[in-house]
Amino acid sequence: MVDQGSKEGVKEAMNMDRLLGNLIGQIKEAQIKLGYTKETIRLYFPADSICRLLDCNCGSPKELLVMLQQEEGFCHTVLGKLTFSLCKGERIEVRISADGAAYVKEQVPDPPFLSGIIELFRENQHLTMEELCTFFGKFNDHYICEKMKPDADFDYVLYFPDGKPDSWYYCVRLEMDHTIYHRFTKADYRMITA
Repeated sequence: MVDQGSKEGVKEAMNMDRLLGNLIGQIKEAQIKLGYTKETIRLYFPADSICRLLDCNCGSPKELLVMLQQEEGFCHTVLGKLTFSLCKGERIEVRISADGAAYVKEQVPDPPFLSGIIELFRENQHLTMEELCTFFGKFNDHYICEKMKPDADFDYVLYFPDGKPDSWYYCVRLEMDHTIYHRFTKADYRMITA
């Protein structure tokens, strides 16, 4: 993806790989939930979330956008050429081509944990925390389930501290007899709970 001949190139490749991994994970989640259609995908990120994924400090969202647009490594990824634009002030749109969506469908296996949790929520929209904990425990006994602060947007967070089989933080809300989840990277979870 990036010239790895220099130490600087290796650092950039590592950061780019983290962003690419996040994009692939989000595309895969959407494909499992909604099915696959070969079409362009648009994902939206707060600018500071992209900075955390890239491990960079780019100042303003406009400065970040310029850096992303000028980075040659984003022209030749496993997802094809990524394009970036600024929308709604602080958010960055990442556009992935239909060929990139096809790559995820054809080349990236469905992760068993992610497939399982999506199916669990599909089958029962009224899950209890006990049922969710039982599900997490089937994949790894060493998971964490914590009640969040009363003023938080979610009620509980569940995650695997060792990142196995999944490194996302699953924030759960019990709302009007429905259970919903949203998953965050560890860095974004720390930011929303700070």
